[in-house]
Amino acid sequence: NVIEICRAADIVYMGLHGEDGENGRMQAFFDVLGIKYTGTGYLGSALAMHKGISKRMIEDSSLLKAAKSVVLHRGEAIDDAEAVGFPCIVKPCCGGSSIGIEKASDQDGLQRALEEAFCYEDEVMVEQFITGREFSVGILGDRALPPIEIIPRGGFYDYAHKYQAGWTEEVCPAAIDAETEKRMQEMAREACRLLKLEVYARGEFILTESGDIYFLEMNTLPGMTPTSLLPQEAAAAGISYEQLCERIIELSLKKYR
Repeated sequence: NVIEICRAADIVYMGLHGEDGENGRMQAFFDVLGIKYTGTGYLGSALAMHKGISKRMIEDSSLLKAAKSVVLHRGEAIDDAEAVGFPCIVKPCCGGSSIGIEKASDQDGLQRALEEAFCYEDEVMVEQFITGREFSVGILGDRALPPIEIIPRGGFYDYAHKYQAGWTEEVCPAAIDAETEKRMQEMAREACRLLKLEVYARGEFILTESGDIYFLEMNTLPGMTPTSLLPQEAAAAGISYEQLCERIIELSLKKYR
């Protein structure tokens, strides 16, 4: 009776992570049934979830800069992937939580990483590895939240670093100058606009030693445990966890009005 319960509710709080929760299918299903839900709609969800499509969507932006990348389909030659250069990151195009992501330092490593990624999907992205500091910027309505720096304790920010306690240090507000913070926040807003995201989202960025900021991706359903990144950013802006949840509901209901 889940659907009947959803029909009876004023609004459904979307908390499904992974492919079916974030790729727009559930959102479109609810739209057809006339069920209201929190967060962005089916179109923005689909655009942001596919890493290849979202990269193409931001290519013409004067604000956003992205690493060189190529999308491969199962069975294609890896010549284009090798042209990206080493080191590189190999990731499923529509995956979440960094599942199936591997770093490759040479051709053998690339082959192994592709085999791993293709276990999850038929489309895989090979992306230039950018060395730098990693940040997240939350967007709540029209407001950009303070950036949070993500510091993995060795390696890079993969599945283990996301979910194993003590593997990652998170600093919020991040130790960056005001100009860099403003640029990062403007980039997060621009990505939301281009990808048609609504209500709230969380962008990921890399800051290089030279001061360049590279856009990685937008998360349309950021983690919402009290210790997740978005609630930490909201707390730094003086928004409690309870207030954050209420604000997401208020903004989502306003979308339907």
